Amino acid sequence: MQSIVNPIGSRVQYSHVNITADSIPIWGHCHRRIGNNVILMDSSGGANCIRCFHLRLRSRNVLQVHTEGLEKCYTNEDAALTTCPDEGALDQQGHSKEILLYKTQDFGSRGIHQEYCPINGRFTYIYNVNDGLENNVECPDPVSELDNCPSGSELNLRFRGCSFDSHDITFRCLGDWHGSGNQRYLALLDTRMGDHHPQYRCALYLEEPGTGNIFIAFSSDSTCNSGLVSATVGYETLSLTTLPAAVWPEMVDTSSCRFPSWTQGHWQYLYVEGNTLIYKDHYTFKTYTMRCLGSDSGAGERFLVFGRTQCGEEMYTCMWIKRRGMNVLEFQIGMERLQESPCPVAGEYAGYIPDATGLCAKLSSDCKSPEIMYYTVSDCSHNEIYEGSRRHGRKHRQIGTRVFRISDPRTTTSSPSLFSHSTTSLSHLSAGSNQHVTVTNHWTGKREYRCLGQWEENGRMFTYTQRRDVGSFECFVGSILSDTEIFIKEAGDHCQRDVDPMQHGMKLSRLGWRVGGGRNEKVKLKKLHQHCLENNPVSKTSSV
Repeated sequence: MQSIVNPIGSRVQYSHVNITADSIPIWGHCHRRIGNNVILMDSSGGANCIRCFHLRLRSRNVLQVHTEGLEKCYTNEDAALTTCPDEGALDQQGHSKEILLYKTQDFGSRGIHQEYCPINGRFTYIYNVNDGLENNVECPDPVSELDNCPSGSELNLRFRGCSFDSHDITFRCLGDWHGSGNQRYLALLDTRMGDHHPQYRCALYLEEPGTGNIFIAFSSDSTCNSGLVSATVGYETLSLTTLPAAVWPEMVDTSSCRFPSWTQGHWQYLYVEGNTLIYKDHYTFKTYTMRCLGSDSGAGERFLVFGRTQCGEEMYTCMWIKRRGMNVLEFQIGMERLQESPCPVAGEYAGYIPDATGLCAKLSSDCKSPEIMYYTVSDCSHNEIYEGSRRHGRKHRQIGTRVFRISDPRTTTSSPSLFSHSTTSLSHLSAGSNQHVTVTNHWTGKREYRCLGQWEENGRMFTYTQRRDVGSFECFVGSILSDTEIFIKEAGDHCQRDVDPMQHGMKLSRLGWRVGGGRNEKVKLKKLHQHCLENNPVSKTSSV
């Protein structure tokens, strides 16, 4: 939390805030909760000091707090309740004081969560500081560069051709969210050492429709309201121009392959349109743009694709797409690829084949392309060629090709690459099921989930859900023993298959029948997704 703001452009000081299950010690213990408003009571000074705080989790690393002011408190609960911020007036200037809390450590001493940066790709930019000291643009020419390579969770800025010395800055993305006026906010961590600059930054950003160009404006400190008006008006501004993408290979550009009609549209982390699929991998923090080249003749679930990352890496790979429900798809991508590498020898070689009398062999490399090698077998007496081959690495990496290796016997050859896959489950962001499950927690209030889809696999039921209060997505796996007893366990963001709910899961026993149902409407727990029915009682637990 920012505690002291010195003059613009100078040092910012921070205070550490510890949040436990039932208190924020420097502000008080939890006395009452009404929606997102929390009444905290502090009795450390003798008399009760009661204040109302409005809490909004903007990302896993950013908590936005609104309150009347830390310098005010009440001895009467009703008086404190009248100061609780109204949802509709939260974004109005002067209605309440805003405090941004940036996470420094998670529960269990874990570091902060990696978050995907919403700004993706390679850009040049113009940079300006609006400090009121002069009217000149600090970096007037678009020769400075910004990208999110190699990790999509960071933004790398390289200042060049500016009125100050060239230098680089790397920002770690902490989260982004919608604010008032449909503006997009972005929280960043400056990874540079020292205290001569704000460590945490808040910015507004806007992508220009049709061009992909982006405008970014920063506040002058770690809050979101110090000189920050819009994506084009702020203490510091950047105007980003996207760099042209490489031309697609001809066989990719002319392919008539299309992804299935049911996949088209926006999904979680995924967008599909025609023959193009764009996927933001929140495990590797790479953005893949895939173009369809062909599909299997059977169920039409497996596709040969050509892919390119935001950093320009290219590959041919295989993709398997499976429909898991109206709102859920699952796909697998071949992850390990044959890596291009220089051939083990360079130059031209010739000799006799020892176990084939009268045959000679010639081996030569291509000086311009070290991954290419030529091999020829001929009759030694009159140079008649019996076999000629050209072993080369493709311009783009491939999966599934048969490879013949020619190596110098003095070198050590590595094992062939393994073909493996990663699995990701995605939810379709459309108006789907209205089913919900509410799980009660004895200190955090209610967690509300929206069931998006479910399927049975190896005797276990997988259910993919959206947590309504924070907008995150979670997967659960369950084993159903009877109509009244189940075991359930979290299966991560992407439905891990190695989770055993019977061994490590939570045992749930039904407490009663669905409220309002008659004898013929008793809830039978034959499927885990029946917990998504509204008003269906679920056992109280401390975590889900």
